[in-house]
Amino acid sequence: MPRAALLLLLSLCVLFPGSALAEDDVITRVQDWFSKLGKPKPPPEEELGARNTFTINPLALKNSQLGVEYERAFGKPLSLYVAPEFAYGRTPEAWTLGLAGTLGIRLFVLGNAPSGIYFGPEFSVVYQLRSQNHVRRRGLGLGLGGTVGWTLVLFNRFTLAAGFSAQYRSTPDLEAEGEGALRVQVIPTPRLAFGVAF
Repeated sequence: MPRAALLLLLSLCVLFPGSALAEDDVITRVQDWFSKLGKPKPPPEEELGARNTFTINPLALKNSQLGVEYERAFGKPLSLYVAPEFAYGRTPEAWTLGLAGTLGIRLFVLGNAPSGIYFGPEFSVVYQLRSQNHVRRRGLGLGLGGTVGWTLVLFNRFTLAAGFSAQYRSTPDLEAEGEGALRVQVIPTPRLAFGVAF
């Protein structure tokens, strides 16, 4: 009789392995429950909300900037942003084209990125092309600056931002007669932007 019961038990384990696993799962769950008795529950993960913003700053148009910016938050205190620039001018004798891009870091001292009060550095690269009397000249410039401001994200969908940035730029002066002449300028840009968050 014990042999028949043993054979029956072995055949059940072979034919229905899922039921044995289910019993192991139940035992494991009970053991976990007993091991967690008396321990505090871990804090729930905080919902950080929207992590990306796309904004338009009309005040940047004065400096030949498009005023368009994309920002991506990494964690609570940090975000990166990129802003393209485009400028084109034409006269009867010549035309000029300028392409640039700014990459910046925002460090949030109040709030969670991308919403709150921030400051941070920014870096830009400028490419210029000028054609006059069928002679083309091109040059590459660099800029370094900083920014401060405040961003508000509403309902995880809309964003409003106010701030100020200034860049020190050194670019080739393509209008000068000689080669190697530089144009150094400080470009202040107020920021009053609006856009979407996602």
